Amino acid sequence: MVHPPLSAMAVASLVLSLLVCLAPVGLVLGVVALVRIPRNGKRGKGLAVAGTSVGGAVVALSVLLAVVGGARFTTWTVDGSQEAQAGTLFGLRVGDCFTPGAGVPTQADPRLKDLSAEVVECDEPHQGEVYGSFQLKGGSFPGTGAIASSAYRSCAPLLHDFALDSSALPRVQLFFYHPDATGWTLGNRTVLCWIGPPDGLLETSLRQDADDWDAGQLAYLTALRPASEARASQPGEGPGKNLAGATAWAGRMADGEAESARLLREADGLPAGALGPAKAFADRLDALSAKMRAVSNARSEQEFRERMVSTGEGDGADEEGRMRAAVGLSSPGGGDIAG
Repeated sequence: MVHPPLSAMAVASLVLSLLVCLAPVGLVLGVVALVRIPRNGKRGKGLAVAGTSVGGAVVALSVLLAVVGGARFTTWTVDGSQEAQAGTLFGLRVGDCFTPGAGVPTQADPRLKDLSAEVVECDEPHQGEVYGSFQLKGGSFPGTGAIASSAYRSCAPLLHDFALDSSALPRVQLFFYHPDATGWTLGNRTVLCWIGPPDGLLETSLRQDADDWDAGQLAYLTALRPASEARASQPGEGPGKNLAGATAWAGRMADGEAESARLLREADGLPAGALGPAKAFADRLDALSAKMRAVSNARSEQEFRERMVSTGEGDGADEEGRMRAAVGLSSPGGGDIAG
């Protein structure tokens, strides 16, 4: 028996959908392949379905995350005691601008080999700025995964204390240093949350001053904070490696977006011209909240990704842009927080 030929377009759809930057192309090819396969009799419908699902999930997630700003974190373990030491990571304090001796972290090796850190004035070139820190609790070492989960949740509100309008930040990456088992045994319980560009240097502090915003702008940014904080708490591992963490994050997104929608509707101080855009954006956030609630109930990686694909009509970017324009804030997109 001669099998029909395999659809090259279906294969390309799956391959390209796995590459984040080419996922939109994979999505389009998958849709086209699904239309053509019944006509040309080629094999590959399953591949086209997979390419469409994965590509759609990547595109949907990318668009959704752009709605409220936010961040992905890179972890970095630190050996040593909790004693402050000048010229090292242990001597860093909130507000310090610095260049780490190990450079900007990568995921290639999670353990620091160089604990030095050069603290400089924030108007001098530097690679990072400390925006917050917090103390872990517990007697025995909880494990890297548990510490990272705590950091995702606890660094997020500290970021928004430091820079409430995360959409206005330049392209940056969020990082945190945390103790490993050796450091824990020596008494280190500090998690250090810091921000820096994926490449290049910062030339000034990224801290934002609330006095720079008028009453309407501050009311809007304060209302959006629950959604932004939920977004910033996204775990580093996806549903394939940590389904429980991914669905928990989706639940936080649902709660945060619903709360931001409520606060937008009740916000005091918005100018008259912003009331209509505020209602429209609140309605969109409620729709996104319902979507993320469904995602939070996914029972498998496939179900999680499939539910992420169903974005409905629009994603909130238009509503957010009109809302920001109505209160006199620049449109998001000039910079973003990299994952």
